[in-house]
Amino acid sequence: MKLKKKIKFSDTNQVWRIKITDTDKIFIETRDTEKMKAYYHTFELSTGKRIFSGYQMDEPFWLGIEAIKGDIVFFHRYAKPDMPGHRGVFAFDINTQKILWEDNDYAFLFIKEDLIYVYKEGFEGRYFYTLNIKSGDIVEELGQDSNKINALRDEAESSVDYSNYDFPESYYPLGFENIDNIISKETEGIEIASSVDYVHQNDLLIFNYHQVVSRTELINKLKAFDLSNGKEIFSEVLNQSANAYAPDSFFLYKNMAIMIKEKKEVLVLEIKN
Repeated sequence: MKLKKKIKFSDTNQVWRIKITDTDKIFIETRDTEKMKAYYHTFELSTGKRIFSGYQMDEPFWLGIEAIKGDIVFFHRYAKPDMPGHRGVFAFDINTQKILWEDNDYAFLFIKEDLIYVYKEGFEGRYFYTLNIKSGDIVEELGQDSNKINALRDEAESSVDYSNYDFPESYYPLGFENIDNIISKETEGIEIASSVDYVHQNDLLIFNYHQVVSRTELINKLKAFDLSNGKEIFSEVLNQSANAYAPDSFFLYKNMAIMIKEKKEVLVLEIKN
């Protein structure tokens, strides 16, 4: 078993968000918080090919990602800069790097099947609608029944398929001798902040831990082992000088291991048997 580097990306800004599209593209958001600018980057996971990098919207900073459906990313703006209230919805096509549509009258709720659920504030409360994903046109007016909308939202959330993902869990002795022995040996005599976080997938064991250097400094280390022979196949320092334990430093998607290094670099490694 090997871990082969497929993508190594950094634009020197902080990695803000990573999303995987339905068509196996990785969509990365980075932010320069001093200059107040957000940038977007997309790569094909299977080939490592860059589709675009450094793309900026007309609003350089005060916007956020709501969801991705297919290769369409849905963004919101804010009612006022630096305020939490979301305003408007606009749809960005990854493949053409164009805005398909935008409507500032609605606020995003969720996506269910091929419909976007949104609401508009009225004098007597919220009015709910469904919109066409590609055009933003109203498909149906749903009135003001918030109980019905909440039930539909629950259905939408429960139908999301995470079967292609493996997210790390906190480690405790599992009773699997090979796994327990490897983690025990790697962390023996080391003071660790919080817990070891691990994923076990077939013959792959990948885990990270925060080694305490001082009261204010930690080193975030990641290790990967082939359980069929007990050999280390990958090692990386994800953060050389962290000031706190940071969970979710890596995850697996299908045959890819995806991790963030120094908060500014994304590594994608292909798992090859």
